[in-house]
Order: sequence, then structure tokens, then C-alpha cells
Amino acid sequence: MSLKKTSLSKPQGDLVLGLDTGGTNTDVVLFDPVNLSVLKAAKDFTTHHDLAIGIRGALQKLMSELGDDDCLRRIRSVNLSTTLATNAIAEGLGHRVGLVMVGFDEKQDIVQELIQKLPACSPVFIDGGHDYYGRPVAPLDEETLLREVARINPLVSAWAVSSFFSIKNPSHEARVAELIAQSQLGQDRPITLGQNLTGELGAVRRAATAALNAGLVLIIRRLLDAVKKSLGELGLDAPLMVVKGDGGLVSELWARDRPIETVVSGPAAGLAGARILARGFLDPEEKDLWVLDVGGTTSDLAYLRDNRPKTNRNGAQVGQWSTLVEAVETTTRGLGGDSLVDFDYEGNMLLGPRRVLPLCRLAQAHPGILDKLTPWGGRLVTATLCRFFTPNLEPDEGLNDYEKEIVELFRVINPVSFAEYQEDCLFRGHLFPGLRFLTHPAILVSGFTPTDALSVLGLFKEGIPEASHKAAYLLGMLSKETPEEFSRRVLNLFGEIVAEELVKRAISEEGLLTRPEDFGPRGVLRRAIAPKRASAVSLRFSLSAPVILLGAPAGVLTPWVQKFLDARVIAPPRFAVASATGAAASNVVLSRRVNIVPLPDSKTYRAFLPDRLMDGGSLNELVADATAVMSQHMAELALIAGAGANCPISMTRDDREVLTGDGATLPMGTTLHFTAGYLDGAAVI
Repeated sequence: MSLKKTSLSKPQGDLVLGLDTGGTNTDVVLFDPVNLSVLKAAKDFTTHHDLAIGIRGALQKLMSELGDDDCLRRIRSVNLSTTLATNAIAEGLGHRVGLVMVGFDEKQDIVQELIQKLPACSPVFIDGGHDYYGRPVAPLDEETLLREVARINPLVSAWAVSSFFSIKNPSHEARVAELIAQSQLGQDRPITLGQNLTGELGAVRRAATAALNAGLVLIIRRLLDAVKKSLGELGLDAPLMVVKGDGGLVSELWARDRPIETVVSGPAAGLAGARILARGFLDPEEKDLWVLDVGGTTSDLAYLRDNRPKTNRNGAQVGQWSTLVEAVETTTRGLGGDSLVDFDYEGNMLLGPRRVLPLCRLAQAHPGILDKLTPWGGRLVTATLCRFFTPNLEPDEGLNDYEKEIVELFRVINPVSFAEYQEDCLFRGHLFPGLRFLTHPAILVSGFTPTDALSVLGLFKEGIPEASHKAAYLLGMLSKETPEEFSRRVLNLFGEIVAEELVKRAISEEGLLTRPEDFGPRGVLRRAIAPKRASAVSLRFSLSAPVILLGAPAGVLTPWVQKFLDARVIAPPRFAVASATGAAASNVVLSRRVNIVPLPDSKTYRAFLPDRLMDGGSLNELVADATAVMSQHMAELALIAGAGANCPISMTRDDREVLTGDGATLPMGTTLHFTAGYLDGAAVI
């Protein structure tokens, strides 16, 4: 993966356009960064089949509100945040990836577990790799690599490469990328190198991070292309910047190759937006607060202590994945306004993690589903009667012939109900491929969601309420509930889960009740939040810090969250555009670490720089040499990230020492922390 050095021209305007593309809505604000105020805001639905439609719609609504084309000339940059990368990981919807693992033991349990957990991965194992000191442990097996690349390349959309201890010596990863690029014969699949994403130890997790990044490249590039197309139609020629998961900005060129860094981009921007929007509701002494951002696909929870968000060097935790790319410390759960309402084998209601299109919105484009939302042909009433499939994207080259045939079926009968799909498989004599295929980005699934529950209760005014009501009638028949009773049960479950996540995170912050069994369905937490029956002990959790509720569903979902939680819950004005507001208020921040360790001879130190190894006999002299190289490196990165030529660069040093038997200290190396950018503007809210 390579980044081209570019010089971005920056208009001398006084306003910033903040843009947030989420799984359900696309929000846009015109922001005054001097007064920290939102001048105008607008939103439209995110149109996944063509993102430019929703982006264009939001921008046109904003311009209609402004009624003044002169504002365009005052915009100095367009800052974008997004949850599309987070959502794709949470839902397992990344594109298919070829993963080259250099120097890994294929038979190791941890390696096999990784391959099984990755949603769409074709692994290639070859000899090579390095040891802790950057020395090669085996020659790179180029012959096997070329043979496997030729076999797998037609089946994947991108490549990821991870070599053992590549953070100590990246040469094998670089050579593998070179060979893949040469052998693709013009097909130009994106290539991700693990060493370009993280400097953390943990070979298997670094391989997972590289694979996840590769699966996101086409998703984020498609978004960036759509944004640039929409801005161009308005004649807006301001630089496009993207919010990373740590709250800092980078250029769109940077984000195209490193989409994994945009994981929790939306929540990171939302933290900044929350503090700005809630200023009038908080006392000056209230510097601790919880921020819960409820989107269409995920709910993201973060904690600000003394006005500062915690960051995690191990990366954002999204479902079962930890990305290893530094980000604000959030708890992300696949739960939102568009989460699929489902049932387990015992009939218990489930919410998420799958995002689907609410039925009330599907009916807008396909009114014919109203006739299908009935028990037809003598069939039993099941939840699958309320599940529909419709084409989303053009099939990529990672689909086999049978899967492409299914996509074409969905184009002919559009939308297809789950029952129709099963019947077609039986008619054709095909094996039912199941949800593994039906979670592919080429297919958009629609079903009953909390948004539909709100529609039934008259709390969501958009779409076709009749579709939501007919589905609630069918699903309510399974539990002998009216559509209204069923819908309230959906929203009650939503409130329970949100309250549970808040209390779990709060208790974790205090270092209490850290065992998983303490939070089980029969544990103390669930009993306190939503007691199912009379108990000898009555429990109620209380949060000392206020909860700021953000996101489009926040205004109507607040009562269901408050019902299960003893806390002050605030949904501030403009709560629905908090991430777009925070994006507009962000600045460029980049950080890198360089480790320096003593070699086994105890006479030489080795510094592990991004593109080379550097040795020296004196620790302080090696620190000075490494600092000189890294200062230039950080300046180049800052240019690529869009910070400009005068971006400030700082370094801190963290020495490691041990005591000897005679009480003296022996230096054991050091870690150098480099930062480029405007830290106060991006990392401090």
C-alpha cells in the first residue's frame, strides 16, 4: 500500500462543512469554528445502492435552507465522518479478501480461529518472516506465492499481507506486495500491508487488522467518490478531509488506503459534537459525561472524563474484533434503529447485530410488499414472512456463478420474500446457501426493526406505516400480542440492552464485577435493570455522570432508555447531527511510536523505524538520529494527511531501566512518541 505525497490547496474561508454518512442517514452542517456554532443543518437517507443520491439530497436541503450561494465561497474544508466501516465490520459485510500470511504456522489454533472468524477470506501461507530483532527466520517462498495468487485473484476484491514481525522488518511484506501487483495483469486489486496500519505487537491480530482493512477499501473509496461527485455538482472545490477513529483528521487520499482508521469515525466525531451541542445543559463543573450515539446500525458508547475521551492503543472494539489501530475507547454494539428483530429457537426476541432496511421504507419504493405481508398459500406464520431481499450493488468478482444467479433472481423478482427464495431453491433443486451469502453487500435485506415499531406507535412519521403495522400484526400473532403490544416489547428490549451496556461500561470503568458471568442473563446486572419477576432483593443502578443521547432515533427512544436507567438523560438540540458537527470541529492529528531495544550482545541498540532498522552503540545518540529521521517522516505524513507544510511536530520519550545488584540503573531501551498536528483541536474536546 502506498500513499502519494500531495500538496492540498486550502481556501481561505471562515466556515467548515461537516458531513456524516451513517448506515441510515446522511447529515450535513454548516459550522462556524470560531463561535463553535451550527449555522444550518440538514439530513437525508443514506442510499446504499448509490451513496451520491443521499449525499446530494442532504446538500441540496442545506443549500435550500441557506438560500445564499455566497456561503459556498466561505467554506474552507469539507470534513467527513462515517460509520460505514464500523457497520461493515459489525455486520460482517466486508468484501472478499486474499490474505497472505508470511511465516505463520497454519496449524496453530489461534491462526485457524482467525481464518474461521473472518467473514470472507482466502488464506495463503508461505515461508518467510523475521524475529523480534528483525532478522529473517526463513527465505521468502516466492514460488508458492505466485502460484496461489494466480489461483485466488479472480475470487477476491482485495489483498492483505501480514508477515511475522513485520513491525521489526517490513521487507517481506513489501516484496509480497510487489509480486502481487506484478502478477495481477492489470486487474489492480487493492493491497494492504499490516505494517502500514499498526506498530503494535501481536502477529495474528495484525493480520486480522490488515484483512479487515482490505475488505473495507472498496466500501470507503465508493463513499469518497460519491462525496466528491456531489461536491463537484455544487461547484465546491474545498479539500475533503476524513475523521479517523482517534478524532483526528486526514486527507481523503490517506483514507482511501487506510479505511480501517475510519472505524468509529462517527462516534469519535460524535464525542466532539456532543460536548459542543450540550454546553447549555451542563454545569461548568460537569466535566464527566457518557455519550451514547444511537445510529441505524450500531450504538456507540464512550466516556469523557474531565472533558477528554479515553483512547485505546489496541484499537476500537467492534463486535468480536479489536482493530489494533488507535481510536477513542468506545463500546460498539450492533444495535440501532434499523436493527433486525428476530427470534431464537426458543422464541426469545433478538435485536441486531444485522442492519436491515425498515419495512416502512421498503414499501415506499416497492408498494407490492403490502400484498406479501399476509399469510399466503396456507403457509404457517413465521418471522420469515416479514423478511425481504432486494439487489443493492452490482455483484463483484468474488461471487461464484451460483451466487450471481441468485442476485439475478432478486433483480427479476424484486423484492423477494424469504419464503419465495426458499421455494425457488427447492424448485431449481439447489441447496439453500443460507445467510453466509445473504450477508454479502450485493444484497439488501429488509425486515421489521425498532424504526418500524416506532412507526406502528405513531412516533416515526416517514415511510409507509401500513407496512410496519401489517408486519407487527403477523409477528404479534406468534406471541398473541396486538401490533402495538409487540412494538412496545421491541422498544423495551432496545432500552434494556442500551441500559445494560451503559452500566457494564460504568462498572468496568470502576474496575468492579469484571467477570463475564456477572453480566449474564441471570446475573446481577440484568436483574437490576429489568427484573422479570419478584425478588427478595431489589436493585437499581445509578449513574453519577449525565448521559448525552445522540443520533436520529435519540429524541423518540429517550423514554425507553430512561425507563431502565437511573440517570440524567439529555437529548440536546441538533442531537441528530452531532457527528457532522464534531467532524466540522476536528483537526489533523497523527501519532507514531519508535521502539529502541538493546540487542543480545548488550553493546548495541536497535531502533525500529517505519522503513528501516537503525543501530547504534549509544542510546542517546541513537535517539537523536532516530528523531531526525522521524521528524522528516512525520512532516511528510502530515502533508499527505492534509495538515500543510507548517504542521507542528512534537516528541516525548519513555525510557525503560532496571536496577542492578549494586543499586545502579541499567538502560533497557526507550519508546519515542511522535505527534504531528493540532492536538488541542482534535484530541481535546
